[in-house]
Amino acid sequence: MFLRKGLAAFVFALVLGAVFAPSFTSGKFVTGAFPEGDRSLNSSRHYVLDVLRENRTGLGALEELKLAEVIIMESVEHKLDPLFVLALIETESAFYNWSRSLRGAMGLMQIMPSTGEEIAGQLRLEWKGGETLLDPYTNIKMGVHYFSKLKRRYKDVGLTLAAYNAGPGKVDAWVKDGGEPDAFYAERVLENYRRFRERAEYN
Repeated sequence: MFLRKGLAAFVFALVLGAVFAPSFTSGKFVTGAFPEGDRSLNSSRHYVLDVLRENRTGLGALEELKLAEVIIMESVEHKLDPLFVLALIETESAFYNWSRSLRGAMGLMQIMPSTGEEIAGQLRLEWKGGETLLDPYTNIKMGVHYFSKLKRRYKDVGLTLAAYNAGPGKVDAWVKDGGEPDAFYAERVLENYRRFRERAEYN
């Protein structure tokens, strides 16, 4: 199973210094939202907005303010740590809203148009082609929904991240063949998550 070697040790180190509720013990993805009596919703909102403003998002100040609200709202709805969502966004697009990959993935959470169209149907959102994914609020709503769906399917942080990056079809094939997905992407996301948690601890 994925995360049994070097990445397992890395994840264990994250658990030791955890600031927020999510835990990654035994390679299992245990969700959590805001810890009781730790950080308020308001302070988390300010934290997310600070991160956005420090990066080149390609958006205006008011758009960044609304984006911070959407990230918080979607994280709470799907019981994900908003700092983990920030880590995903940083890994995927470095917070630049207009990002397009060579494979065709688009927006903050780098969603493929084919996947976006499918998610739009699930969420009953209007789909106007790939350009829909360049709406930052729609992109976050779709990306968090998609990640949460994969999390419920695989129940393993490594497999979930691998599926978000490479697609569930490839992960299913790896699992069927007894192989292990490449740990590089998961390591990047978790390292970004660790940095955000450490920074939050000292704010």
